[in-house]
Order: sequence, then structure tokens, then C-alpha cells
Amino acid sequence: MNIVEKDLTFTWPEWKMKSFALSYDDANVADRKLVEIFNRYGLKGTFHIPSAWLITKPENRISESEIMELYKGHEISGHGANHLYLAKIAEDEVTAEIETDIEGWKRIAGIDITGYSYPYGNYSESVMDNLRRHGLIYSRTVGTAENFDLPENFLEWHPNAHHNGNIAELGRKYLDYRADRMSVFLVWGHSYEFNRQDNWDIIESFCSQMAGRDDIFYASMGEIASYAEAVKKMNISEDCRYLKNNSDMTIFFVCRDKKIRLEAGDVFEK
Repeated sequence: MNIVEKDLTFTWPEWKMKSFALSYDDANVADRKLVEIFNRYGLKGTFHIPSAWLITKPENRISESEIMELYKGHEISGHGANHLYLAKIAEDEVTAEIETDIEGWKRIAGIDITGYSYPYGNYSESVMDNLRRHGLIYSRTVGTAENFDLPENFLEWHPNAHHNGNIAELGRKYLDYRADRMSVFLVWGHSYEFNRQDNWDIIESFCSQMAGRDDIFYASMGEIASYAEAVKKMNISEDCRYLKNNSDMTIFFVCRDKKIRLEAGDVFEK
């Protein structure tokens, strides 16, 4: 989906070529410490939470009353209302899981979720189609992306690494990466794993390493996917001399080495 023509390159906001996101599942109470670390380093997390679990499995779980304050400035995302294997249940049960999650987050936090992560990493083409029909634009797998390119299908978004992988080395590689098109670096995990393995120093050091770079768009998964979708909606002539922004977002690009920002609904001609 990256568009790089002879003299036209789309970028992230403020003409950045790199983006960075953190993706964590299940709303364990260890999220309190994880969020504090993210906040300290000015990073954004996407937290995938099974909405029904806040009631049915409350032990060691963030409570409904704490959700809004704890995750302020971060993204809440779907994770199956009851954290079921979506590809192993009937279609009507998948629909019920998705719709219950969507309605649950409207009730709990007053938000319309835009994305998901697949419980147990379990998904199928029909599950992706179901998410798409419900207006969701991305979902994270537990696979591993081989590079920093944007996913071809955001509903099959493979992260670059779990935090137990060699994220320090991969982080250095991304910081040194000379991106010539929009790129992304996504790390995932569960906050309770840091308690179990007594290795909070890994994420603390990693966040310190990745923070404060002026060439990186620090964003939630939803912000990254939404912006990428807005770029896809651009009306571009065959010779790339006419562009219309059909989204409600400001789009940034470089044309003949000149930085351009195109507001929602505006047209650019060269």
C-alpha cells in the first residue's frame, strides 16, 4: 500500500517515515506498571482487552472502574469478549463475540473500538471478513513480520517481535533503518509475563532506547492503521499529478523534494 512514485512519496504525519507501536493483551493488573513506563517515555500502547473478562474473570484483572483513567492517552482494542478461539467456533458465535465486545466497550468506556488482536493468535479468512463487516480495520496476530514494511492486510498484522525476543537488537536495527517509504515497528506481549519472569528491566530499557526520536511517529495501532487507510482512500491520477484527500485526516507527502500537507477534502495538483 506504500505509494512511492518517481517524485511522490507518502509519509506519516510531519513527514516521518517510521512509526512505532506497542501491543499488549488481557488487562492484567501488571498493566498498571507497564502504562507507567510507557507514560514516562512518551510512548503509546494499544491494549487488547476481552471486555466480558472484566466481569467473568476479575482476578488479577484491571477493573471496569479503573479502565478510563489507567489507559488514558493509550488505545483500548478488542480481544474477543470471552477470549475464544475464533476460528474454531461457529460463524454466529464469532459474530456474537465481536458484537458483544463492541457493545461492551461502548458501555464501559464510551468508545468505538477500531481494531482487535486474535485470542490465542487464532483466526481465519472468515473471521477477518466478520471483523471487516463490523467496521474493524486492523487485528494483530502472533506471527512475526520479516521486515518493517506495512502489512498488506491490516486485519492480518504480524508484529515484528514479542518482547522476549531480541528487541534491543531489533530496536537498534530500526533506529538505524533508512526508510524510503512508510514503515512500522510493532512489539507485543502480556504485562504479566514481566512479573512471572522477573524481567521488567527488558521493557524499561527498550522503551528508553526507542523514545524521543524525532524521525518516528509514536502511535497506537489504531492511529497507524487509520492513517494508512486514509492514504489508501486518496484519489490519485494515473500520472500522479492530481491528488484528492478523500479522508477526514490531514495527509503528508513529499513531492519533488517539497513537503506537502493536504487537509481533509483538499486537492493537490502539480
